[in-house]
Amino acid sequence: MADDEVVALYDEAGRVSGSSPRSVMRARNLRHAASSIVVRDPLGRVYLHRRTTTKDVYPGLLDLAAGGVVLAGEDPAVGAVREVEEELGVSGVPLEPLGVADYADEHTRYRAFRFVVTWDGPIRWQPEEVSWGEWVTVEELVRRFDDESDSIVPDSVAVWSSLVRGWHADRVPLPQGWDSVATLVEQRWVDRSARRPEVETALLAEAVLLPAIADGLPVEVPRPVVLDRAPLRLRHVLVAGGPVHPARLTSADGEVFAAFLDALHATPLPLAADAGCPSAADDHVERAARVERFRHVVLPLLPPEHRSTAEALLERVATVGEQALCHGDLVSEHVLARDGRLSGVIDWGDARVTDPALDLAWALNATSAAFADAVAGAADVDDAARARARDWWALAPWFAALRRAAHPATEGHDDPSRALRRDLDLVVTRLEWGRDARGPAAPMP
Repeated sequence: MADDEVVALYDEAGRVSGSSPRSVMRARNLRHAASSIVVRDPLGRVYLHRRTTTKDVYPGLLDLAAGGVVLAGEDPAVGAVREVEEELGVSGVPLEPLGVADYADEHTRYRAFRFVVTWDGPIRWQPEEVSWGEWVTVEELVRRFDDESDSIVPDSVAVWSSLVRGWHADRVPLPQGWDSVATLVEQRWVDRSARRPEVETALLAEAVLLPAIADGLPVEVPRPVVLDRAPLRLRHVLVAGGPVHPARLTSADGEVFAAFLDALHATPLPLAADAGCPSAADDHVERAARVERFRHVVLPLLPPEHRSTAEALLERVATVGEQALCHGDLVSEHVLARDGRLSGVIDWGDARVTDPALDLAWALNATSAAFADAVAGAADVDDAARARARDWWALAPWFAALRRAAHPATEGHDDPSRALRRDLDLVVTRLEWGRDARGPAAPMP
């Protein structure tokens, strides 16, 4: 802006009290108003930019907010739209007002009208205002507030610190899995990190695979992005909905689920390989190794009268036949409904090339008859696939029993031996159920 522009002056109560040329306002440090706009991307990162060395206040420092003085007769919201477009090229998207804050020092005194905007387009610097910029996480921004405060313009820190720290604190742990830690961030995003180093490979595969297949699926799935590398952290927009109630699933839901499976299982295997998902060859090796662990750890713990049935089950699931890209862990907790309809699938950490009947196990054996029949009909499930799905569902409790036997310590005050016994009881219940193709499956604990 030119120095002779006329700006609005504001009194201590925040009311317009007159006007002044910009140069006079600066020379006398008159109280005025300014817009202050934080630009965030769709994953919540903040655009941090460096002010040019020719700026009249705080030249060369970093700034987390775009903005400028409010002109005489100008609505602050209109000025904010103008400033963020001029400085960073952000336009055509609504700005959310976040109230006002007052600031004063020996260089400037003003009332800040705060706004935040989400922007997924390119950033275009105004050469007179901005010399450099990058997207940073809220965590990184707070770190700079605390450790590098001299590098950031003090007024923006003062105006925005409480709000940014509030964003930083808005983190709620989600139900945790065996492999990853999940956190709900600002009620809008989900962060995931690995519990163990070897899990990072699966998380990185998700970050490549899911964005590549999401548009071809009839339900919503996460589209994770790598937010940090060391330690690895992925973030995706929260997939709306809650876990389905298996008994309430309808035939219409079954048709959607079958369409989801058809699209997923038709994924070209080279695409899965390029993403880093476990391959068909990996499946062959992993099945053999898993069955051996079940045989040596879980099988001896079962009642003798059930061991022959259990051994036969292990033999069947060790056989590798048809293969496709699968989700690998489709259960009620990972299938979401919204407004009474099946709407999403989450938790893709077990995605791999394996038997597609694995993805039918829960759907055909632990849901309503209407849903199961619709899935089987729409997906054209034959007797062989139905039998394999039944075997996979019978096998499901073995995983918990194996983990418990290998790591007997449990959370809370539960007795390890009692917890293991419950796991083994469920293994037996599923074995008995598996003898009758029409029997209802026991629910997962």
